[in-house]
Amino acid sequence: MKPGADCVTSNPHMADFLKSALPGFRLKFYPSAAAFLKSPPAKGLVVIDSSLPDMSGRDLVSVLRGDKKTSGLLLVLTGGGPYSPAAAALSLENGADEYFSFPPDARLFSARLLNLLARTGRSGDAPVKPAEYRFGALIISPEARTASVGAARVKLTALEFDLLLYFLKNQGRVVARTVLLEQVWKQGLEAGPRAVDKRIEALRSRLGKFGSKIRTVFGLGYIFKM
Repeated sequence: MKPGADCVTSNPHMADFLKSALPGFRLKFYPSAAAFLKSPPAKGLVVIDSSLPDMSGRDLVSVLRGDKKTSGLLLVLTGGGPYSPAAAALSLENGADEYFSFPPDARLFSARLLNLLARTGRSGDAPVKPAEYRFGALIISPEARTASVGAARVKLTALEFDLLLYFLKNQGRVVARTVLLEQVWKQGLEAGPRAVDKRIEALRSRLGKFGSKIRTVFGLGYIFKM
């Protein structure tokens, strides 16, 4: 299922950018803060233009963050003009989860949004870590760092195991290549998206029939679904 995002903007250039930068998202647009506040969702991702016709985007962020019904929303604010550390800091202090000057780099923008969504629900008490993950005959042990299909051990490199474990912890969530580079690769951006594709091809091959559960999401990245 595609991730969704509510977009609050009256700027046609920003609307066009969001449609282009987030082709794998289900986008819903609102022309003003008032239009969005009529029936805001209780959870999910909201991209907010800093310059709205009825109030500033920063004020809208404060309103949403201050209301118990909408305090759990993931809020991304986009500001006009060149990037300003002061503007970014003020936006984050007001409750935004991310801040971008407009227009941001499309690839980074998409990756950051996917990263935010992947972290949803990780606040509060830490979940109990399972001793092992089981998906039919596929068994993965994080403690022993082993994977097997039935009685047969699956031979994985350290990086392949880390990739598999990251997918298991983010089941059902779309993960961008750049997010995998940041979260799994120790050397991060010294590698590149193609290195991710090649390593996932190898991981799929080693997992046999279970490799097909790591699916490619065109324009976004990958998703693990059983």
